[in-house]
Amino acid sequence: MWPHAGWKRRSALSDKAPTRTQAQPQALSGLRVLDLARWAAGEYATKLFADFGADVIKVEKPGEGSLTRQWGPFPGDVPDPEASALFLHLNTNKRSVALDLKDPADVEVLLGLVETADALVESFRPGHLESLGLGPDVLHERNPRLVITRISAFGQDGPNRDREATGIVIQAAGGPMNATGAADRAPLRKPGLLEHYTIGRTAGEATMAGIFAARGGTGSVIDVSGQEVLLSGADRRASYLLSASYSGMVAPRGVRSPHRHGATFTGPFRTSDGFVMIYVTNQVFWNRLIDLAGADDPEFHARFHGRQTVSGQDRDDFMDYIAGWCLAGTKIDLMERCEAARIPVTAFLTVSELLEHEHFRGRGAFTEVEHPVVGTLTYTGAPWRMRNGHAVHTAAPLLDQHGAQLRDQGPTGHGEETVGRAESETVGTYPLQGVRVVDLTVVWSGPGATALLGDLGAEVIRLEGNNRASRQVSAKTTKELIESTGYHGGTYPDKDPGERPYDRTALFNWHSRNKLAACANLETPEGRAAALALLAESDVLVENNANGTLEKLGLGHEELLELNPRLIVVRMPPMGMSGPMSNYLGYGPNFNSLVGIAAMDGYEGEDPDSAGENYHMDEAAPAGVAFAVMAALRDRERTGAGGLIEFPQAEAVMAEIGEFILDYQMNQRNPEVRGNTDPHMLQDVFLTADTDRWLALSVRDDRDWATLADLVDPDGLAGMGETAALRAENSAAIRAVLAGWCLARPAEQAVREFQGIGVPAGEVMSEDRLLSDPHLAARGWFRERSHPSVGTHRYPGHPWRAEGFDLAFGRPLPGFGEDNEYVYRQVLGYSEQKYDDLVQRGLVTDHQIA
Repeated sequence: MWPHAGWKRRSALSDKAPTRTQAQPQALSGLRVLDLARWAAGEYATKLFADFGADVIKVEKPGEGSLTRQWGPFPGDVPDPEASALFLHLNTNKRSVALDLKDPADVEVLLGLVETADALVESFRPGHLESLGLGPDVLHERNPRLVITRISAFGQDGPNRDREATGIVIQAAGGPMNATGAADRAPLRKPGLLEHYTIGRTAGEATMAGIFAARGGTGSVIDVSGQEVLLSGADRRASYLLSASYSGMVAPRGVRSPHRHGATFTGPFRTSDGFVMIYVTNQVFWNRLIDLAGADDPEFHARFHGRQTVSGQDRDDFMDYIAGWCLAGTKIDLMERCEAARIPVTAFLTVSELLEHEHFRGRGAFTEVEHPVVGTLTYTGAPWRMRNGHAVHTAAPLLDQHGAQLRDQGPTGHGEETVGRAESETVGTYPLQGVRVVDLTVVWSGPGATALLGDLGAEVIRLEGNNRASRQVSAKTTKELIESTGYHGGTYPDKDPGERPYDRTALFNWHSRNKLAACANLETPEGRAAALALLAESDVLVENNANGTLEKLGLGHEELLELNPRLIVVRMPPMGMSGPMSNYLGYGPNFNSLVGIAAMDGYEGEDPDSAGENYHMDEAAPAGVAFAVMAALRDRERTGAGGLIEFPQAEAVMAEIGEFILDYQMNQRNPEVRGNTDPHMLQDVFLTADTDRWLALSVRDDRDWATLADLVDPDGLAGMGETAALRAENSAAIRAVLAGWCLARPAEQAVREFQGIGVPAGEVMSEDRLLSDPHLAARGWFRERSHPSVGTHRYPGHPWRAEGFDLAFGRPLPGFGEDNEYVYRQVLGYSEQKYDDLVQRGLVTDHQIA
């Protein structure tokens, strides 16, 4: 029976919840996107279009529909293709038509829709569309301006293009798995379907870029390789790769293990009722923690105050004390006490707690949607907020719900509307050529976003103060200081910070391609005046500083929009610009804990304190911001006005657990900690005969099982896994057999044998092996570039590539203040005398002082 006996329909969530009638225009109204994807990544890409106003038509297989219809979770765990939580979450606002792409009549219906579409997104195996006679050449013959986005595990070409893959195999190949988890245990994947959401968001951004490029009259084919999306990501992997390129140093296993303690003290700790994430990154936070935890213990306070780095018995005693201190309190009380003392400590919220939390409910972060089969449920709301933005008009469609309507419309039908293609302000070699972006970002998520805008040809000008460590590195860093820091020293070329360490660190340089850099101390009247003058002549501002920072500088968005009404101002506060937790202190791992992700992370069957921290929020935000900026630019073409984009990073990430939010309402359960396993398939990570080299393996179905059993041990595995139920029942025993088999073989041989029989398997890749990987070399993914500050090195490439328009990859980084003269003299029009005066007074320099 459904709903679950414990489920109750919720009352209205908040009078702040965004509402919009279907008649009101949205930022992407007038676009049509064909969704041929059958899995989560492609469906999330097109969901972004649908929820911001595009007409998205989902083309499904007759009688079966999308694979997400079969995935669940289902009410009462009874399979029903119209009640899968994953499908319901990913397909709001879409229309469904069932077409057999091997039937000539249905193919003609599809081609008729192609003629009216702006974009088509597909996630078939490479070459499948061609085998159906529907390759890009055929589609472009019917619509030369069509943007065709193709999502696959390893790209449309290269030696690995036809490899079988699942989420864990893609994570192993591209994500930071090798450095995640404990050093003496298997590498640990991220929970849920997070990698697919990252890939989907990136595919959405790429598709938007293609639509901008098509204003020049030509369509494109976009190749989204899941591996390359993750390799380019801000969750450590891109910086790890560049560090290895600079110094040959590989991120050590366990570098993100629980409770690591070196330059930072981080990790999950148990409380009386759950867990908290502590993230102490500097001496100030450390001393505040010691003050709070040791308020009633003078001996502890005297022993540890002022000693951020401790080791040996001191470390053991410190860890025991902090563990006991946390255990004595509740997670919410500890979080609130630490926040009052301005220490980055946050509670692990479960999905059930998230749904009831006053901050998110008060902000209208959820929306209610009525569906004819499952009734009214609470869904995640807007991933970001903007004028003419997100709205849910309709629930996910029933299979072929709109089939008759779409067939009857014929090749030119677009409902009652026509496909709107406003004249673009950005026609050029690159999709965003002619757009100027001012970059006031810090750390990773914001700079990662502006890097993507620079890839698209925007002129990105980074304003940096010489009186602060604008690039996460002090000017006073020396080789002697970093010699004891282990891996951190490897972030510099040849492990040497040199005379300009702020120009040489991979932590900054991985996201600095194509950017310009100018010195401006915004706290000074001269620096503020320069910033205002630049913003008056710019299209976009992106910033991700703490709430209120711009207001303190006299650069709040209301003032800026008065100055330049066409300016698009992107603000990225993790918890939003309003609400009781909007000013909470923290980093990516802290905010992962507040949106339910950390509570499901960890090794199989263990508590979430078995996991280290991950930086998924930093990985998720950049492509979302780039998509939002392009949506706002398109809206500006119609309205003539810019405006505010509020991008609350926690709420953007919350969309990636949308199926779990629906599952809780259906079945009254929070997600389990599954580690490297999966509820739908036999899956794990296994050590091979090579020292500390691991293999990720999935058995998806009965066919995979039959070939795997024949390969590994046909007699020993007989009767253990012929059905999904048997594989689940005997999972531990089967995995033990597989562990022995893998341990007897080198990693490459094991992967080759499994892939040879069509079973998804892949090595958990380290940075050194990626730098020499034949597949990436064949695809030309790494880019060799030179700069006087660092010399010549290979840099992580773009997250996707395109045929039909260009992506920029020019200068790999800007030296501090390298573009001062261009910005001040040419862009701002300062006289030589005025500029020289700023230089002589030390307000504009080509070097960092702090």
